[in-house]
Amino acid sequence: MRIGVFGGTFDPVHNGHIQPVEAAAMKLQLRRVLFVPARVSPHKDARPTDARHRVAMLALALQGRSDWSIDLEELEREPPSYTVDTLRSIRQRHPSDELWLLMGTDVLAGLARWREPEEILRIATVAAFHREPFDGERVVMPDVPGIADRSVVFDAGSVRITATEIRNDLALGRPVGGRVPVPVAEYVTKQGLYRPGATQS
Repeated sequence: MRIGVFGGTFDPVHNGHIQPVEAAAMKLQLRRVLFVPARVSPHKDARPTDARHRVAMLALALQGRSDWSIDLEELEREPPSYTVDTLRSIRQRHPSDELWLLMGTDVLAGLARWREPEEILRIATVAAFHREPFDGERVVMPDVPGIADRSVVFDAGSVRITATEIRNDLALGRPVGGRVPVPVAEYVTKQGLYRPGATQS
């Protein structure tokens, strides 16, 4: 069975997360997708919104998809969250399945700076959907041995949405309709998340 693994802070989860995963699931014939919210990302300086809110928003975004689930592996482990450790744990739980690590090409470009990138490629095949940066028309590939044989780059449609933009717009009182799933937008409003002065805890 092919299993997709998609990590991130999901602060908040938005359609720029959901739509590429839908495209990847169809293209790669993924039977399951595990969404892995990070406790503290080693690649980001800002402290994310409390995990209970981020997990609640993810659950709302994934409702109705029995083949998609939330994996709490990184939230239950002491920070920071390293993808290689997460993949090792998932591999132990799914020893006979084929793991695909999903990411944007913007993330792929920095893969060489991750902890044990060669081990990541040994455990999983990388499936990267088009996002900036591009080198002309060519995706910037990381200098990691074996990357050419252990990666697939594909077009998931034009989705130009970032969580930073959404948080900034919410802080300014601007609408985010069409960029986040409706239940997530309703949750954000009800909980008062991302407003100026909000503690996000």
